[in-house]
Amino acid sequence: MRINGNAAELGISYIVTLIDMTVFLCVFGGTAWWTFQPLRKSLGKSADPEKYRRIIESVMAEFPWRALRAYTFAGWGFAIYLILMISSIAMMGEHPFTWRMFVSLALNFCFGAGVLAPSLAVASSIIYSSRLRLKLSHHGLFVSLLSEEHSNKHITSSSHRPWLVFMVSGLLPTLILGLYVYLALGGNDAEEHFLLSQALVLLSMSISASAILVWTISHTLKQVTDSLEAGLRHLAGGQFMGRVPVLIDDDFGELARGLNTALAGLQEREDLKDSLAIAAEIQQGLLPKHAPVIPFYKLQGFQQTCYSVGGDYFDYIELEDGRVWLMIADVSGKGYPAALTMANLQAMLRGLATVDWPIEVAANYLNDSFCNSLAAGRFVTMFMGKLQPESHSLVWMNAGHVPPLLATKDGIKALEASAPPLGLVKSVKYEVVRTELHPGDTLLAYTDGVTETSGRVGKEMYGEKRLRAWLLDHLETPVEELPLQLLDELNDFGRNDDDDDLTLLCMRRES
Repeated sequence: MRINGNAAELGISYIVTLIDMTVFLCVFGGTAWWTFQPLRKSLGKSADPEKYRRIIESVMAEFPWRALRAYTFAGWGFAIYLILMISSIAMMGEHPFTWRMFVSLALNFCFGAGVLAPSLAVASSIIYSSRLRLKLSHHGLFVSLLSEEHSNKHITSSSHRPWLVFMVSGLLPTLILGLYVYLALGGNDAEEHFLLSQALVLLSMSISASAILVWTISHTLKQVTDSLEAGLRHLAGGQFMGRVPVLIDDDFGELARGLNTALAGLQEREDLKDSLAIAAEIQQGLLPKHAPVIPFYKLQGFQQTCYSVGGDYFDYIELEDGRVWLMIADVSGKGYPAALTMANLQAMLRGLATVDWPIEVAANYLNDSFCNSLAAGRFVTMFMGKLQPESHSLVWMNAGHVPPLLATKDGIKALEASAPPLGLVKSVKYEVVRTELHPGDTLLAYTDGVTETSGRVGKEMYGEKRLRAWLLDHLETPVEELPLQLLDELNDFGRNDDDDDLTLLCMRRES
């Protein structure tokens, strides 16, 4: 008012102006102190990190709303003070102070102190809190969206902010200016001059506020988009450990939270892949590294899993008397559960081999053990044989496993199952069969992943018929090459990564 000359017209002295400035500083300075007080307290150290996180995040979420309440109350209080103070001085002075002047003066004070001041305070609190959130995010804070009870999205929402700026710096000043024009139409020269001065003050306030509010929005938006861009770069570069700070509780905060969820999920997947790789190494370590050297016999095993780990198993265990246990098994299911059952089976078989139990007794023990430990519906199919080189015979039993194929000079014989899989029926008695082995006899034991391989065209499976024909065509192939040649055959037929695990155990009597 002193700049546009209205102070002199109303008889306002410099002392009154100084008093008004002092009141202004005290009111708004005290308001700022009250607004920041919870934030200063919450930034102190706490022995409980989780409690500290909850407190600081709730205080930061409440910060813009606290600023709005405080500055609205202070602004309207200061506006009423100015209206009463200046109106009293003007009415006691020598210069006329009409109702038109009073209305225009009251509107300017109410708009400036009661509307613009809280709006600018909220804008400043948002930009300050976003900077502080960015700083605190390095300590693990503000990487997820706050709960609804702490969030004030009607203030911070990006869809609401442009309308708030329009109302504060566009709509309200325009309505007030229209009212000034209406008041000036019926006024005298002194009133018109006063109203024009107030209109200029109103225009300068609205332009300044508009510039500040637009800068605040654009600056905050740049901070948020820069943070999101950095997160997307981490995502594209395969760096999933970092998190995107949630700088403001609006739809951009939702986007940051979604990106953090994606990063956490991808990091969990990477950790799982590492765990699966370790589990696969452990499982491969359970399988025999080399086939035992047995006079007159050749052995070769092979395994390929569709997952990193699986439930297929093969093994050959040399006994002290020179005989060899041969095993191939298939645990129902896939992945970790099947792999754990397979590891348990391998451990029990290795332990039983040290006491050299007959294989039917060992099978009975395994069955009872699995009946007690496996969940309902889970089971293990297993073919188990004892190779006796001194008598050139194979003593074997089949517990629900796909029949191994024994190729002899008289054709191919399937070693059929005579009992259910392990783990289904308790106290089952497994019986053995003794088979003589002649020079050139070849045994191919396998899991159902071989015969259930799907073809490229339609849903036709490879089947036992094709496997029998393939085996007859490869009786002269060295045993060491049989698994890989069969794998090539299955790949040509159409085997893919979605097919079942594949395990082979080959044996041939050389002479």
